[in-house]
Amino acid sequence: MNIRTKLLGSFAIVIVLMVALGLLAYTHMTHTKSAYTEMLQDGEVRYQLKSLQNTITGMSNDERAYLLSQDKQFESQIADKNKAVEDLLAKILANPTLDDENRQVIEQIKVTFEKLGHSSTQTLELINAGKSKEALALHLGEERSTRNEIEKINDELLASLDSEMTADVVDRDHEAKTQNGWIMSLFAAALLSAIILGLLLTRSITRPLKLINTQLREIADGRGDLSRDIEIRTQGELAELAISFNLMIANLRTILSRAMGTAKQVSFSSEQLSESAEQTSRATENIVEATQFIAIRAEREQEQLASAISAIAQMSEGISRVSEANEEVAKLASAASESSTQGTHSIKEVLHEMKEIHDRVQDASGVILSLEKQSQEIGGITSMISEVANRTNLLALNASIEASRAGEHGKGFAVVALEIRKLAEQSKVSAQQITELIQEILSRVNQAVASMNNVSKKAGSGLVKTTQVDRLFQSIETSIEAVSTRVQNTSDTTGELAESSRSIVRMAETVAAASNEVAASCQNNSAATEEQLATMQEISSASLELTKLADDLHAVLNGFKLS
Repeated sequence: MNIRTKLLGSFAIVIVLMVALGLLAYTHMTHTKSAYTEMLQDGEVRYQLKSLQNTITGMSNDERAYLLSQDKQFESQIADKNKAVEDLLAKILANPTLDDENRQVIEQIKVTFEKLGHSSTQTLELINAGKSKEALALHLGEERSTRNEIEKINDELLASLDSEMTADVVDRDHEAKTQNGWIMSLFAAALLSAIILGLLLTRSITRPLKLINTQLREIADGRGDLSRDIEIRTQGELAELAISFNLMIANLRTILSRAMGTAKQVSFSSEQLSESAEQTSRATENIVEATQFIAIRAEREQEQLASAISAIAQMSEGISRVSEANEEVAKLASAASESSTQGTHSIKEVLHEMKEIHDRVQDASGVILSLEKQSQEIGGITSMISEVANRTNLLALNASIEASRAGEHGKGFAVVALEIRKLAEQSKVSAQQITELIQEILSRVNQAVASMNNVSKKAGSGLVKTTQVDRLFQSIETSIEAVSTRVQNTSDTTGELAESSRSIVRMAETVAAASNEVAASCQNNSAATEEQLATMQEISSASLELTKLADDLHAVLNGFKLS
């Protein structure tokens, strides 16, 4: 498995877990919002039912006040309240969250209220006709019975709604705890997976690179062990790099072995050449005494020079092979550099994907913060409702006080004020319940914000780790370039050796020509002897220089362990 696949696979696993976590959280928030909306609608129905009951009670109070005062204003108020009750019943029936059973109860209240309205109309007609006693009897008889029936049905429906809302709150709390448990478990799994994958990925990348870097450093210092190959059990770019590196080491080992053999051969040939030069010098000193001996010696020297020329030619051919091998090593180094460049490009792609993950996490945090702000705005609205309820309670209290001062005429207003106080207290309790729900939602949102911040930190940490891997690939690329430079230097050195060997060949050919001249013309032995002596001195100097070069090359090559 190559590095790109490892990186993409690791990030894909983490991303899948994070997406699952996000979807679970989104589903949880959507379900919570739906449940909260349903609870608000149930609360609205409850509020409308209380308003319905209070309005019907107000109609009764206005009817009694009209009976006592004969003021037409109360008749108009009764008509307005009757219209208000009809509107409230229509709104309640139009609520989509109302189930069939409760809808039937509302229909029953509507029918009963129509009966009450019919009785109220008869009472008003009796009052207008001056029949106060008959109107009072109808008001306290049939109308009161109908109102009590409506109040009983309404109270039972309110109790049922309260029970349903309490059960919904318990169910929502249980579901929230369950969903939070799943979210935390999935988050822990994602975090643990990211840590384990990061450690395994880092180890699988750094361990082979450390082995290669260590051996490259030893080779660069001139003390490398070329007999040992790097073994990497993984597959992918690192395995290919190790194979290329081992191939380079094998080729370098072959080149150095050949170079050592050639150096030994050059050293041996130069010693022979030096010995031949000494022998030729001694023969030249005795040339005056024995020309015949000089001729024989010259022939022997020609044979030795031919052997030396052959040896030097072989050495030149070996150096040429060393130069060709160096070129192959340079090509391998170039291929390794290209592989390192491809690895760097893959790491940069991973960096780009990590940055996109980090940006997506930041966007999700912004959405959750917006939800928190909207929840706080709802909390402000419930606070306003509580404040209005307190003020309504205070106004109702003042109305009760004024009604008590009015005596018998203010009893109807006292009853209305008492109902308003009850309504205000119930509104205040409802607002407090809504506030508690909002606080719970804000607490969950804060937990979600903390979780998203933790995810953002982990994504940033992954981004830093990937950047470190990118730097490590750049270091590898630099090391490979250094190896290429060393190989080029070795190639230049072998070129110089080849040029030196060609120079020696030319010198040996010059000596052979001189020997031919000595053998051909023994009569001019004095001039030939001087010329040959000078030539032998040059050969001796060149052989000493060649011996020194061979020793230096051998010393350099001994720094490497080949087997």
